[in-house]
Amino acid sequence: MPEYLRAYIVVFILSNFVFWLLPKLKISFIDRSEIKQWRNYWLIVTTLCFFITNIWLYVACLTILLGYVNHSKVDRLPLFFAISCSSPLYFFTIPGFGVINYLITLSNISVLVVLVLWPEARSTKNRSVSNYPFYSAVIAYLIVISFLDARENTVTNSLRQFVKYYIVILLPFMALSKSVTNVDTFKKCFFALALCLTPLALIGCFESLKYWKLYSPAFANLLGEGSELRYGLRGDSLRASALFSSVIAFGYMMVIGMGVLLFLQKHTNQKNLIRFIFILFLGALYFTKARGPWLGLIVMIVLYIWSGPNRLGNFSKFTFGSALALLGLSLTSFGAKLISMLPFLSSSTSHEASTVDYRFKLLEQAISLFHKNPLFGLPNYRDTPEMEVMRQGQGIIDVVNSYIDIGLSYGIVGLGLFLFIFLGLFFTVLKKLRSLPAEQADLINIGRSLYAILGAILFIILTVSSVNYIPIFYWLIAGLCSAYIRLCNTVISDYKNQSNTQPHPTQAASLLSSPP
Repeated sequence: MPEYLRAYIVVFILSNFVFWLLPKLKISFIDRSEIKQWRNYWLIVTTLCFFITNIWLYVACLTILLGYVNHSKVDRLPLFFAISCSSPLYFFTIPGFGVINYLITLSNISVLVVLVLWPEARSTKNRSVSNYPFYSAVIAYLIVISFLDARENTVTNSLRQFVKYYIVILLPFMALSKSVTNVDTFKKCFFALALCLTPLALIGCFESLKYWKLYSPAFANLLGEGSELRYGLRGDSLRASALFSSVIAFGYMMVIGMGVLLFLQKHTNQKNLIRFIFILFLGALYFTKARGPWLGLIVMIVLYIWSGPNRLGNFSKFTFGSALALLGLSLTSFGAKLISMLPFLSSSTSHEASTVDYRFKLLEQAISLFHKNPLFGLPNYRDTPEMEVMRQGQGIIDVVNSYIDIGLSYGIVGLGLFLFIFLGLFFTVLKKLRSLPAEQADLINIGRSLYAILGAILFIILTVSSVNYIPIFYWLIAGLCSAYIRLCNTVISDYKNQSNTQPHPTQAASLLSSPP
């Protein structure tokens, strides 16, 4: 039996086990028919990536499937999240047909955005740009980085970059900011994302325990020999990555998945089952052996507690419980091994310490290089002597910090806009959720999860470059945050209007006591 077929059978069995479990959560706002529908699409896309051996045939089948979606009664936004990570990220180059070298390089997620999110955005009533929080800033960011990328570049390449940025950055942000207009859509999108990621959590645990990269044959089958996933070890176990090309990208998605579960756990009475699903995500996160996402999870939990009621009491419980857990772990061989992998706690000669040293050295080199053009950055900063000293044994310069990458490429202008967008969304979401009336419990809980997820993302990208699914999802989460702020503004405005129209208690009493 071919390896890709054996791998597919295992993926099919593991994912269907998860799809059998999820309806048992009995989430009140989700019908079983919707779960089955999303499951079927997830399995179809997964099947395509294992069995099709030509990238153009894969793109054609995906296009036909999404075309069918647009002509059916499927709710497009939740479906987008349900299949957003159902396939590895494949890139394909559209040829120029003899006129130019090539037209553009896109990915399967670009096809999803264009054929699912774009029609959804077009079907929504257009309003002024000012109605969509931070939309103008995203447009400004897109224009700035497109203009700066045009330096030392051809006109055709500059146009390609602009189109790619439009599809990957502006279109998802715009579509979600405009189209998510009510609490029910938010809740369905959250559940659909959990449905998409939970099978991958189980697959990640299986990979590390069985030392078998299940999606590696899918890469080789579709893209050819030499495109298989790398078998990376840390300690004595395989680092899990599921369908992601990077273990940190997988850990990043697991943290996002747990942020979604923080919301869903308030809508189910099946507490043991939701805990089991949490454990699956925790296990997958552990098996990545990626410390950035580990710390990102802690950041997310702290922010989730900070955004809720009884902050001091819950912080005390979390701190005390964490201290007890660390103490208990330190007494076991597993715990000692786990703690030794944490930053600054490993021995100075270990691999873990060397990666921390690399990051500090990268920061030093980036600061010296940044001074060459602090305002607009450098178009090819990786080719400079300052960055050449960072070249590793694999022959690559790994810029393991997204902020450094943006700052060196686009200077203070580009990095400033990026931080303005994401920190602005981060603090505004917290401000809005704290301004909501207590009866808006669902909207408050959505905001708490978004706030915690976005905070974790902003921390994790401090430890990794924006590769694979990482930038795709931080722009998707940004779009959801923008939609959330707009929805909160509407609710708060309606609440104030209702309060103003109701008579004050003393006025009401005087009206009742006055003679007719």
